[in-house]
Amino acid sequence: MDILSNDNIGYWLFYTQRCVAYAFAEILRQHCEERGKSYIITPPQWGVLALLAQQDGMTIGAISHERGIDAPTVTGIVRRLEQSGLVERRHAQEDRRMVLVYLTAEGQDIMQTLPAAVTHSNQQMMDGFSEEEQHHLIAQFQRIVANISEMGPGVGDRFGLLPEGIIFPSNDVEV
Repeated sequence: MDILSNDNIGYWLFYTQRCVAYAFAEILRQHCEERGKSYIITPPQWGVLALLAQQDGMTIGAISHERGIDAPTVTGIVRRLEQSGLVERRHAQEDRRMVLVYLTAEGQDIMQTLPAAVTHSNQQMMDGFSEEEQHHLIAQFQRIVANISEMGPGVGDRFGLLPEGIIFPSNDVEV
């Protein structure tokens, strides 16, 4: 096998991830621009905003854990979101040592429309795939993560983000 060939799974995963990341960044940029916003939301910022839209008032550590991103990186993302006026940090009333991140009115406003744009882009990516094929593809990605997790500590599902209860069939059964 030619290790530099285009039929290498690593090549296609990397190339696909880059294409998806670029397209997603463009969707977010266009959405902000169409709404006359002075800021552009990046994919990492979207991850934090989406999490806060589901559960407002989280610590940096909780965001870090949920998103599988180290805490210093989350701190930088939150700082940039603060500069754009989308989030604010507040001390918890019950324990002033604890700092929580909340969506501002502007953050809540953009999150009224942005999820629909993200959902539409996901639907575009999966165009032509049946629902069964979509589930199959996700199961295959999860299988890859499980397989590389066996390569050693810190490899694969290093953040424990795979949903609980996933059972991978034996290698002789289709995923």
